[in-house]
Amino acid sequence: MITASGTSTSYTAAERATVRARISVESHDRNKSVSIATELHNALFARAVQLRERGDATWHAAEAPSTWASVRYPNGTNKPAVTTHITQSILRVKLSNLEIVALVAEEFTRAGAEVDIDWALTEATKREREREARRAAVGASREIANDYAAALGERITRVVTVSDSGSSGHPGP
Repeated sequence: MITASGTSTSYTAAERATVRARISVESHDRNKSVSIATELHNALFARAVQLRERGDATWHAAEAPSTWASVRYPNGTNKPAVTTHITQSILRVKLSNLEIVALVAEEFTRAGAEVDIDWALTEATKREREREARRAAVGASREIANDYAAALGERITRVVTVSDSGSSGHPGP
């Protein structure tokens, strides 16, 4: 019995970019915190809807703004507690037009949001690349096994086991 492991690596350009905008407004005035954050949230949401309607985005999602208070008590002083009201929300828009990712990220950042971008493939492309990688990994392990067999003056006539270490989390034969 000969046991050989094969791997495969490939690189594919992203087909989608999810722009995640985190809106966070702090103020000692609760109404001001809520008002400013809600206005920014609504403006970015409207932009996400526009991007989707134009066909530049495949979907968008938003978490409603939420507000809470942070109270600090100055140590060793007779000063009253300091209350800060924090209003936050998150908006995500998945862009299919990759040419505008930087522009949208810059636009959201200039508006006052913290922006992160996640790059991804479509599900169909991801499945196809995984299939290609599995075929290539099996080919690589078969080539290694054939090299060992040839060194022993033998040849591989049958594959007994194939294991995907990615599915179990543990390497297999």
